[in-house]
Amino acid sequence: MSKHYEQDATGLAEVARSPKMQAAMVGIATAAAAGGRAISPVDSGEYRDSFRVVPTTNTAGWKREKRAAARIENVAPHAAAVERRNKILSKLASIIESG
Repeated sequence: MSKHYEQDATGLAEVARSPKMQAAMVGIATAAAAGGRAISPVDSGEYRDSFRVVPTTNTAGWKREKRAAARIENVAPHAAAVERRNKILSKLASIIESG
């Protein structure tokens, strides 16, 4: 028995903006931030303890529509220096992208 799938672009866009999708994005980012804390170099612990997850949206697709997203950031004053040396956020991005 064969079934035919017809994409509902409006429905998919609604799902991509939905509170449940936002929660899923925040959940993935929260798990990734925990991974960042686990692999962070520790001197004072300030960098390790300065990861945060920010719910946001991004614009994607050929229609340039808003979609649920989450951003991982590190707000330690020296985060840029740690990132340059250790690439923690870059490693997290690679892990997230690989699934």
